[in-house]
This record gives sequence, structure tokens and C-alpha cells, in this order.
Amino acid sequence: MRTIAALLVLTSLWGEMSSRIASARGARAFERKEYAQAAKEFRRALELVPSAQNAFNLGTAEIAAGQREQGSATLAAAIKDPALRADALYNRGNSALASKALDHAIRDYADALRANPNHAAAKRNLEIALQRQEQQRRNASASGQPNQQGRSQPQPAPAQGQQKPKGQIDLEALLRSVQQQEADELRRMKGKAGEARVGW
Repeated sequence: MRTIAALLVLTSLWGEMSSRIASARGARAFERKEYAQAAKEFRRALELVPSAQNAFNLGTAEIAAGQREQGSATLAAAIKDPALRADALYNRGNSALASKALDHAIRDYADALRANPNHAAAKRNLEIALQRQEQQRRNASASGQPNQQGRSQPQPAPAQGQQKPKGQIDLEALLRSVQQQEADELRRMKGKAGEARVGW
């Protein structure tokens, strides 16, 4: 009985060690921009030890290798982990932005900011996605062509004081809130730096 238990422990340790080795190889390949090779190594690591971190690495490498749909699906496991949620949503948003799926990109960046309001890259990319979406609407309006939602005219913003439909995200309010938090943090940091100064 002890032999079987010892064998199970050794097998588990061997799998963990092999997974770490595959992850390290994947990280090196990713740094060299060999994304297909990185995805292969991260896939092996995930098969050996299914974890949110391994899913995050694999999904990110798949997206970088041009397998955007597969990578986005793989990132779903990482999104469930609170420690990886914001970065996984950000990476999935980048995939959507590169595919010009602006509605999906905006949703993922907004969710990333809800998970981590200090995620500066998600804030920047949300601004980019919103600007591109607005440009698309303007171009569609000018040419009389329907936009992504099949409307030829953009929908008017709700009147001041009017409620948005339930479930609809007020992205501009979220963006303003994040920008305000950022400005407050900068003021706080400047205030502390000034307090620490002695003399002149």
C-alpha cells in the first residue's frame, strides 16, 4: 500500500515539474515572439496541470499566434480566477479589438476595469475602442450605410436624468470614474512627495 501511495506522489510531482518546465519553455518562446511554439508548450503545461495560470498563458499565446477565437475561449478559464480576471479580460479585449469586434472589445475592457479600476492599459484601450466605434458610426451616418447593429443612424443618448435600459452599461460614466480615480491618485502621490520634502 505504501508503494502505491509513494508512486502516486512521485507521479504527481513529476507532472508538476514537467508542467513547470513546459511553462518555462513557453515563456522563453513567447519572449522570442515564437508564439506558435509558446502555445504548444503552454498547451502541454495545461494538459499536465490544469490551472487558471496555465490557461491564461495558453490563451494569450494562442491569441498572439493568430488563433484569436481559440485563445479567447481558452482565456475563459482564467477569467474565473479573481487574480487573473482583469488581465485575462484585457487580453481577450485585445483580441476582439484586433478583429474589429468593437462591441466585444468594449465589453471586455469595461469588465477588466470593473475587476481592476487601476488597469491603465485597459482604460487606454477602452478609449481607443470607443473612439473607433464612434468613428464607425460617423462614417456609417455620412455614407447612409447601416452600422454594425444594422441602424443607419446612431441612437441618441438618453436625456439627462433618463435611465438607461436595464443591463446596458454606461461606458462613458465608467471611463469618467476611472479617469477621476486616476487623477485623485496622481494628486495624492504629488501631495505625499511634497510632504516628504524638507528644507527649501
